[in-house]
Amino acid sequence: MAFPFLAIFLAFVIFLAIRYKSTDAKVQKMQDDFWEREAQANITPQIDLDNLTYITIPLDKFPLGFSNEPAILEMENKLRELSTHRMLNLTGKTNTELKETYGVGNLDTVASYGDDYDKLTVLLKDYATALINADMIDEAVAVLEYGVGIKTDVSQNYILLGDCYKSLGKISKIGYLKDHVESLNLVLGTSIINHLNELLDDPDAVVEHFSTE
Repeated sequence: MAFPFLAIFLAFVIFLAIRYKSTDAKVQKMQDDFWEREAQANITPQIDLDNLTYITIPLDKFPLGFSNEPAILEMENKLRELSTHRMLNLTGKTNTELKETYGVGNLDTVASYGDDYDKLTVLLKDYATALINADMIDEAVAVLEYGVGIKTDVSQNYILLGDCYKSLGKISKIGYLKDHVESLNLVLGTSIINHLNELLDDPDAVVEHFSTE
């Protein structure tokens, strides 16, 4: 009785050894491929950054000056400052990819463009929230739709916009927003879509309070 058990045990051990060896080989290949790609990226010549299409802020379409509250004035000042900066949506891009695309010599500069874009997306959500709290829903929609246009990855931008559409009775726009979110690869895309579906399930309901977390 012991022999069959021993044979099965040895076969299992051999299977695990082969499996681990195969896994190690795959990991090693991935590491080799990464370092080879990184080496090539580190010799990529830099491109002329003046020829890129940068994100711009339409300050003339934003309701600046609607409040004297220090927190809101600070947000508006940050918007004005960012409007003078170059910005690029680099969400999800690795340093290796940035060097491959823009050149190793441009890495720090381009990374700063991406950082300013990230600051903008958070600022848009905060500014729209302030507009909503001031009962300026149409104005908040303009800010949030701009966020959608620059492909923000801040989930609250889409959630708040859906709530605004619901409050204004623009149910069809919630459907369009849902389709747009589904076309993007957002980290919290499923949660956003679930929220928009809840809004669509009861088109006659009115949103009285918006989530701002």
